Amino acid sequence: MTRKTISVRINGKDTQIDHDLTIAQLLGQLEINIKLIAVALNGVVIRRKDLSQVQISPSDEIEIVRAVGGG
Repeated sequence: MTRKTISVRINGKDTQIDHDLTIAQLLGQLEINIKLIAVALNGVVIRRKDLSQVQISPSDEIEIVRAVGGG
C-alpha cells in the first residue's frame, strides 16, 4: 500500500509528511515536546491547547520555535 503524503514547508525546508496529520501528531513524529515550543501555521501562532485540533494542509508553512533560556 502506498502512503499518501503532502508537501509542506517546516522551518523553511520543503518536507513530505503524511496527509492526515494534526500539528500535535506531526510534533509527536518529530519527537518534539510541545511544552517547550511555539508553532505558527501560515504566519498565525497556534495555541498549545489547539495543536491537536489543527489539521495540516498541502503547501502549509509551519514554523516551530524552541524556547531558549538566557540572561
